[in-house]
Amino acid sequence: MILTLAILGGAICLFLIAILAAKRPFGAADGGLLFWLAAQGGAFGTIAVSTGLPEFWPIVWLSLGQFLLFCLGPAQLIYARARQSRQLEIWPQIGAMAGVAMVLALLPLIVQLETRSGAIIANSAPRWLIFLPLVALLVSAAWPVMVLHMARQMRRKLKDRYSNLAELDPGWMEVWAISSLIVILAALLAVPNSILGILPVSVHVGALLGFQILQVAYVAHRGLTRPGIFLSAPASAPRPAIDLAAARADFEAVTCRLAESRIYLDPELTAPRLSDEMGWAPERLTQAFRAGGDTNFHDAVLQARLQEMERLARDPANARVTTLALGLDAGFGSKSAMYEAFRRELNTSPAAWRRLFMHK
Repeated sequence: MILTLAILGGAICLFLIAILAAKRPFGAADGGLLFWLAAQGGAFGTIAVSTGLPEFWPIVWLSLGQFLLFCLGPAQLIYARARQSRQLEIWPQIGAMAGVAMVLALLPLIVQLETRSGAIIANSAPRWLIFLPLVALLVSAAWPVMVLHMARQMRRKLKDRYSNLAELDPGWMEVWAISSLIVILAALLAVPNSILGILPVSVHVGALLGFQILQVAYVAHRGLTRPGIFLSAPASAPRPAIDLAAARADFEAVTCRLAESRIYLDPELTAPRLSDEMGWAPERLTQAFRAGGDTNFHDAVLQARLQEMERLARDPANARVTTLALGLDAGFGSKSAMYEAFRRELNTSPAAWRRLFMHK
């Protein structure tokens, strides 16, 4: 069963690698995803070789497989950072992988190891060795946790900017990161299982391979059904000409609605909610901001909140009210959101703005 699962997982990875390698243009994010697939496929391959050819240095192959499994986290992070156009920070990833390679190379010299059903078993191991896989797996979890945080942060920003995320939605990356954490948790269970002997080693290894295959299958499904991941994004069809007069009228209407209802005071306001308030399709709201006002939902709401802060600051009753309190009353959900708005729109800090405002 283990050999069959390993061959199946490796075959799926090879299929996806062949598709991704043919993608044009091939960017940094594609390189990160290709690295992830190559590491995953290589890990499947090492298990297939060690179980199918048990006389052919199984310790070496399975140690290489453990190293490749560790590489999945850095590869995932490289992909996520490239998707967000951030600096890739390759060297910290290389340093972490080099450290793990060194530990795996030294381990057979310290502890007597054997292989069983695609797993490395330590015979008469010292007590400290029990904690080594725990520490390694917990460190491995740091990368998918970072990817999960980045994907959620990216999704929040996109929801503020666009009324309909459609193909821009990075939600699949969240599921990808969570599935990595599930695989790591399944691997962590090997430690208590080795002590208590609840399941045979072959059953646990088979279950772990099953989780990995499901993860690869999910990435394949999302990547092959969404343009721009495995397949090149198709050339967009020419859009019909925009009625600028109608877009400007819509922009005036939505601006009046914001001013009258003051819905921007709600920190949880989103573009879909505003389009519902207007009774419009999300695309119409986006077109009103872009074509009619040469702006977007995010910037329009920021401007409304900044104007509200100015109105509040002009009120003598608020002379002793803190700038942060004014910002919260104006609809900013947090101190960081208020500071980011001032930096982006006014190129100053709230405190400097308040001092200049009071001086005037």
